[in-house]
Amino acid sequence: MLSLVPLLLIAAAPDAAAPAAAAASERATATPVTIEYYYRIRWGGMDEFRALYAKNHQPILDEMKRRGFITRIETATPFTHMAGDERWDLRVTITYRGAEDAVGNGTGYDAVAEAVGARLFPDLAKFKAEEAKRFALVEEHWDVVVNRSE
Repeated sequence: MLSLVPLLLIAAAPDAAAPAAAAASERATATPVTIEYYYRIRWGGMDEFRALYAKNHQPILDEMKRRGFITRIETATPFTHMAGDERWDLRVTITYRGAEDAVGNGTGYDAVAEAVGARLFPDLAKFKAEEAKRFALVEEHWDVVVNRSE
């Protein structure tokens, strides 16, 4: 015999599911945000920077894309060498599913990224040392939020 108790409990407490449904709906309608991350690398350090980036950071980004927090990742290097303050050596363009993901606010992005990192890099001391080395190779770094008309 079919019990009506579970159905009555659900009907009597519709607000219990409302926050989760609202959050899912908000994520589904979030406006994607694209950020360009520019890196100027210290002279002679580009190969080491790229190797450390590919080893430690790219796998985390790839997993965040697989999980839906990121919708697009693109890297570019300039065709010609630029001089002075305008010079950048690597541009990483990331499109996040929404602004909250881009800043790690309220969607769990930061917690998921940290858990992914812990799973991928169980030797946390080594991972942190390599990331510190990667950032030591950076001469300058800046981020640009861009509008896309695609």
